Amino acid sequence: MEFLVFGEDWGRHPSSSQHLLQAIGEHYKVHWINSIGLRQPSLNFKDLLRIGEKLMAAGKAETSCQPTQESPEATSMTKPTSIIKPLVWPMAQNPLIQQLNNLLLKRQVSAKRYQRVVWAALPSAVDYLDICDSDLVIYYCGDDFSALAGVDHQLAADAERRLVARADIIFACSPTLQAKFPAGKTVLLPHGVHLSQFANATTCPEDIDPNKPSIGFYGSLNNWLDQSLIIRLAQARPNINFYFIGREDSDIEAMRQQANIILLPAKPHHQLPQYLQHWSMAILPFVDNDQIRACNPLKLREYLAAGSPVISANFPATAPYRDLITTASKESEWLTAIDHYCQWTTQQRSNHAKQAYQAVSHESWSLRATQAVEVIKQKLPH
Repeated sequence: MEFLVFGEDWGRHPSSSQHLLQAIGEHYKVHWINSIGLRQPSLNFKDLLRIGEKLMAAGKAETSCQPTQESPEATSMTKPTSIIKPLVWPMAQNPLIQQLNNLLLKRQVSAKRYQRVVWAALPSAVDYLDICDSDLVIYYCGDDFSALAGVDHQLAADAERRLVARADIIFACSPTLQAKFPAGKTVLLPHGVHLSQFANATTCPEDIDPNKPSIGFYGSLNNWLDQSLIIRLAQARPNINFYFIGREDSDIEAMRQQANIILLPAKPHHQLPQYLQHWSMAILPFVDNDQIRACNPLKLREYLAAGSPVISANFPATAPYRDLITTASKESEWLTAIDHYCQWTTQQRSNHAKQAYQAVSHESWSLRATQAVEVIKQKLPH
């Protein structure tokens, strides 16, 4: 069995598909196709720069059996067997461009040697299924693409409908997403966590102040963050440092102006526990929208594996962990929770860390990968 994966650009950020396919790649060949996009490019500077990056990378397939720098388990996790960097026009609507896209990508995909499983993590993969020579098609749904920022929602929704019809198996990362799809071929596959990476003790990084109470978040600094709430909390607790680690994908100038909000650049995934384990608490300060109600954030399990106290907005994915985290809907509830965790003793933190780790100890990425492969083997033609 081999896997042909339509995902985001390999190594660009640690997505659930990358974690799963890293684990699956320990036993099977994985050929990874970098992102072909979820919207048509425009002629703005950001899109032109991205097109330039794609042109530079196109056609340069990578092969490696060495551990990736981003790998949380560097001694055992490996890059895909090959990384294909396609030169295609995203979400093309013109039939001639669609045909050209297929011809170009077909030249880059190697001939099938084993039973081939196509793993489509992006709905736009549906336009390329006919060239894949697949034995099984999987739609791995990790987001509500109809609500995701930076996506052409109408084209993505149409592509998703067509992919759902073609897929033999649909893996959904949350019950909310699972409910969208046909019950007969949809399987709930929640996110996992690299347990040893986040639970092992680490040294305090140099760019945080260990002498002040601290609150932290890592991930894309996007429009799903409730910036207004974050600023009000920082203003209400000026003696606490609020750390935000991640790529700036929205206008966060108002946060930058707050003295005790500290913005740090994105860090390699294996470095995140160094921050998480030395914050007083970690937060998920999300707005209430369709995307958040459907999401199942990887970082929630990582926060718990590291033993960090957690305060979160109230959304469905937090439900299994309500005994271990605090959910807050109003500013006053956030402030009460912040004050509560700031007063914890060392013993309280130690007890919580053990309970939190235990709660996610059966949710490793390796186990999730095993569960996925078992479903796939049952469905593959014999």
